[in-house]
Amino acid sequence: MKLNHVDMLQTKGEKFTADNVSYPAPPPPISACFLGDAVPFGSRDSIRDKILEALKKDNVKVLGLYGMGGVGKTTIIKEVAKRGEAMNLFDEILMAVVSQDPSIRKIQDQFASKLGLSRDEVWKSDTDSVRAGRLHEKLEKTGKVLVILDDLWKHLDLEAVGIPSPDKHKCCKIVITTRRKDVCDQMDCKNNTLSVMSLSEEEGWHLFKKMAGDCVTSAEVKPVAIEVAKECGGLPLAIVVVARALKDKSPTRWKDALRQLRASAPTNIKGMHKDVYSRLQLSYDYLDEDHDVFVENQMRYGVGLGLFHQGGLGNTMQEAREKADSFVDILKSACLLLDGNKEGTVRVHDVQFVDSLRDLI
Repeated sequence: MKLNHVDMLQTKGEKFTADNVSYPAPPPPISACFLGDAVPFGSRDSIRDKILEALKKDNVKVLGLYGMGGVGKTTIIKEVAKRGEAMNLFDEILMAVVSQDPSIRKIQDQFASKLGLSRDEVWKSDTDSVRAGRLHEKLEKTGKVLVILDDLWKHLDLEAVGIPSPDKHKCCKIVITTRRKDVCDQMDCKNNTLSVMSLSEEEGWHLFKKMAGDCVTSAEVKPVAIEVAKECGGLPLAIVVVARALKDKSPTRWKDALRQLRASAPTNIKGMHKDVYSRLQLSYDYLDEDHDVFVENQMRYGVGLGLFHQGGLGNTMQEAREKADSFVDILKSACLLLDGNKEGTVRVHDVQFVDSLRDLI
């Protein structure tokens, strides 16, 4: 009798499966994905505020944020997303990490997850072009949309992904982060670009202390820790990785880490012989940090060494000067050269490590 009753209840219960009485929970707001122990800095806050103000303007469609790797572009743009959501600037904020070898399908999946499209089994089997059409249609109906494309290395076809053109869809705005200024130009950012520079020495030390903890206050560790922090060159990512790796380590480990950072050498640069690199590193290491270098002087040295004569270029001083200016622009756009303090000068960044971070972890 009891078994019959159980069978009857089970039969009735089958009419009320999860598909009939509930729906999957909506994805969390974008700000929920960005909670962390971010340290506020005046230099970063001002960039964040400039981006937010620019996004309020109707004539700003695409905005670019560029700077060398590890300088904190992603952290800034995540903070922009959090603030933008809190201020109700947009009905939807989407973010995708593009990376050096972009996959249209992976970018689409990141957006679809936020929009709830990925719960559809058909989505997984659709072609990229069909998915792009569905994304485009969904975004056009959403209202005000902010699309963040993080870590862009080259031009990305927005239509292939399914992102409405900001020129045609007035409610859609796009923010990109990249290491190269020319990528901002390729994505039609026009004059809406912002550069992210390294942290000041004071800001870098403040972040380093927070990540490394109380161990850096000891009399034996502190002077070494200050030098280690300087070797990180004001790059937040490097500061965080190194400080956490050395947290609560012995003074001996700190001193060894400083030696590693100062004697860094590459292990993954294709075509770079170790002897060639050692000479380049030696010449680089002997440059005065923050020393202004006159571009005109370097051009003249290059002419004397015959560096501008390849391919028939640089046969005149004007051609050599134009080629030198082109080299400088390329290095500046990649954030490998900075503007000097005097007109006609540049200076190099004082980061002097490559793979030694990995050795410390």
